[in-house]
Order: sequence, then structure tokens, then C-alpha cells
Amino acid sequence: MSDERLDAYYGLPTEVVYCRRCIMSNQKPHSINETTHVAGSKKATMGVGDDGICDACRYSDAKQDSIDWEARERQLLRSLERFRRTDGSYDCIVSGSGGKDSMKIAHMLKYRYGMNPLTVTWAPHMYSDIGWLNMQRWIHEGGFDNLLFSANGKVMRKLTSLAFENLYFPFQPFKFGIKSWAAKMAMKFGIKLVMYGEPYAEYGSTTLEEADSPEVGWEFFVNDAPDVYLSGVHTDTLISDHGLSANDLLPFMPIRSHEVADHDIHVECLGWYMPWDPQESYYYAVENCGFEPETQRSEGTYGKYASIDDKIDGLHYWTHLIKFGIGRTSFDASHEVRNGHVTREEAVALWHKFEQEFPSRFHADCLEYLGVTEERFQQVTDQFRSPHLWRQDPGTGVWRLRHTPDEVAQAPAAERGQSIISSSA
Repeated sequence: MSDERLDAYYGLPTEVVYCRRCIMSNQKPHSINETTHVAGSKKATMGVGDDGICDACRYSDAKQDSIDWEARERQLLRSLERFRRTDGSYDCIVSGSGGKDSMKIAHMLKYRYGMNPLTVTWAPHMYSDIGWLNMQRWIHEGGFDNLLFSANGKVMRKLTSLAFENLYFPFQPFKFGIKSWAAKMAMKFGIKLVMYGEPYAEYGSTTLEEADSPEVGWEFFVNDAPDVYLSGVHTDTLISDHGLSANDLLPFMPIRSHEVADHDIHVECLGWYMPWDPQESYYYAVENCGFEPETQRSEGTYGKYASIDDKIDGLHYWTHLIKFGIGRTSFDASHEVRNGHVTREEAVALWHKFEQEFPSRFHADCLEYLGVTEERFQQVTDQFRSPHLWRQDPGTGVWRLRHTPDEVAQAPAAERGQSIISSSA
């Protein structure tokens, strides 16, 4: 195929291979420690086996066929007993901003398992109206203590703008918060358990081997390297060239090994101990915490209840589509295929209807927040389109994806991603 000779940015596999089960492709990048992320970073990606099944679907198969969930819950109970405090003090931390998953995690820990969670929130870039409403519902109807941290607004904007220009990843400054702020607060308050929701394996965001444990590896939070990057820029350069100070950058900095060494903190995923289904989390959050979905469909997909806290959410999924050819519908529909809510054929139809829809609702807010013009926005967007994923119509100038999930042709295993596993794994 001629496409094989096209440049593939970000170290992505040159051959685009879609999973035969869901509609995710081998261009899906793994999660990383974002303080190592620079413009030239190469991405490890989700594997697709010789049978055409992706890592995320293989993990879904294990959830249905081989995991003993009753044994997992017994393991959860033993784990919680290790951390439980009987003096009324906080014994676990739940990170969130009032979304369906954080509501479910906190509520189950407190009201089903008798833990004393402290909920902590790294504020979004720009709260949506429904996001702020659900944040208040989480605290006041769900019934939780909460620490809301809002980073210096000028610094947050600067880092978001630089992340857009350098990485086409304006969501990155928020990622710093949701990935490490909870662990930092655990150290500060002497709490030994931090609980998140679904494991990374649910989305193919890590290797299957890492799904053998409920714990999230410290490599996602700790960076001992002398060179630390925020928004793709070395911290020294942020101070020398961009007018920021060490104090400005402090909340965004990674944890160092010596800081956590004496704390014995465990970061775990509740979704490792029990089957995790976003739709079920939504129903649970509605019933127990008063969660409300959006009044209108989220642009780029068909749902109304996932990733609705921040006005920049839609742009985040759009940038992922541009860089990796995977947008919001791919994430939502693939998960619903795995959970039996839609068929692959229905998912493909949803992809064709919604995947490349531009998030216009909050676009003006995002441009103002980033401090860029529409013209500059389009220039940067086009710079980050990988040639092996996109082609531009010479007549109309319209950009189109070269590949669609209708394609499930075989490709050599070595070209299917950097997380290759055999079909028998």
C-alpha cells in the first residue's frame, strides 16, 4: 500500500490496524508520565494481536471469562482493612471533580465499605455550568469533605497555551493535577491509600501485564530526572524565557522518590476489584449523588454524561483525533461494545456520524483561554496532522482521515503497535 511510505509522527505504527471487536486502532497511545513529554517523544501504543483483537478487548474478555470477582472483592476488603482508621480520621483519598466515576468511587468507599474518604479536586481549566453543578452535588448530596485546589490562573493559562503550541495537548496541565495531586495530598495528610476508578488497561492505555495488580505504578507520578518538562518546555526555560518562577511551577512538578519514600502510599484502582462500566457508574452517580447529564449531546460523540466538567473537554478529544486519528466516539463506542451495550456495526455507524464533528460549542471560550486567533488555531492543528493518518482534498482543502473502522485488514504483527501480545495471551 502506498500509505506505508507516508511519514508517521510521534513514533506511531505506520500501518493503521483497527480492532475486529471494537473500533479502536493501534494508534492509541499509552499513558505516560507527562513531565517527560516533549515534542519529539515517541509513543508506545496499544497492541493488536494476530487475531485482530486489541489489548483493551482482551482485557474485557478476561473480565468476563477468567477473573473471579468474588475473590477480588474479598481482596478489596482485606486491602481496605489495612488502611482503615477507627478514630474518624481520613483513611483514603479520592480524586475527582464531580464526574460520575469519582462520585461512585467516593460513595462506595464511604457508604458501602465504611471508609473515611477525603475527596480532592484539581480544578478544571474552565468549569462548565453542568460541571460546577455536579461538583456541588458530589459534595452536598453525595456527602463528602472536599479540598478544591485552583492553580494560579495566569500560570495555568500560560502552560495550557504552550502545551497547545508545542504538543497540541492543551489538556496536559490538567493531567498534571489529576495524576499526581491526590498522591501529593496523601503525603501531606499522612493518608496511605489513594483510590481511582478504572485501570488503564480498560482503555488499552498500558500493557496487559500491568493489569495484574490493582496498584498504579509510581512511574506515572515520580520523575527523578534532572530535566523536567511542562507543556513540552524545560522548567529552566519556563523560568528564564516565559516569566514564570519556581513557585509558579510548584503545583505542576512531579513527585521525587525521596519525597514519597517514607510514606508507604498505595495508589489503586477500584475498577480492578469489581467490573467497571461507565454506564453503570452514571446510573449509580445519579441515584446516590444527584449527578446530572448535559442537556445536549457532547460534540464529537453521542453521549451526554462523560467528560462534561470542563469547557476544554471537547477540544481535548479533538486534538486526540488530529494527532492519533482517534476521537471521542471511538472511546465511547469501543467501551460500549466491550460492555455489550452496542454492536460493532452500530459503533461504526456512530463513528461515521459523530467522530469528526468539530467541538464548536465552547470554541470561542477555548480560543480566548489559549490566547490564539482562529487562524493560528488552524495553523497549529494542521501542523500536528500525521501524514499517514490524514489527507487533504486538493480541490476543496478539506482534511479527511485515510482510514476508517470499516477496515479490519490484517497487517504484520510487528506493525500493530509497541505492545504486541500473542493471540493466546
